Amino acid sequence: MKRALFVGRFQPFHNGHFEAVKRLLRKYKEVIVVIGSSEDSFSRDNPFTCGERIEMIRACFGVTELSRLVIVPVPDVNDNTVWVDHVLAHIPQVNEVYSNNPLVRMLFSKHGVLVRSTEPHERERNEGASIRKLMCEGDKSWAKHVPKKTHEFLVAIEAEKRMKKIARLW
Repeated sequence: MKRALFVGRFQPFHNGHFEAVKRLLRKYKEVIVVIGSSEDSFSRDNPFTCGERIEMIRACFGVTELSRLVIVPVPDVNDNTVWVDHVLAHIPQVNEVYSNNPLVRMLFSKHGVLVRSTEPHERERNEGASIRKLMCEGDKSWAKHVPKKTHEFLVAIEAEKRMKKIARLW
């Protein structure tokens, strides 16, 4: 079976992630989505829980697509020398890995795994840190950088309010 791996923190699940997963679903029978840093939440870089990130992703896809998506939370090990083995131990076998993160690409490549880039979808605007910054500032334009269903979910959990509280801690 042809499977692809897509790794991210999805803080939040934005339009770039959404477009990448849709492209992978067109090309592969299954797509494994690894939620990295799954143990971290309520911090500046990881404000959303693993469960919230899973809900964001699932809300964006229909039943048929979801039947071909495998979402796997993977906690950090904070040791890049063992990280790839750690990820691979948590997931079904994959044929290729997709990531635009230079560290992820390097680590999987050194491990002998075929790594490909996703086509960035308006990368400068669809980047988690930029979206979180807009949320902290109360700038409602963040909404156009996430899928409609992600936006609805984030509004329902009062994500903007959470981001402002977290920002005050830093």
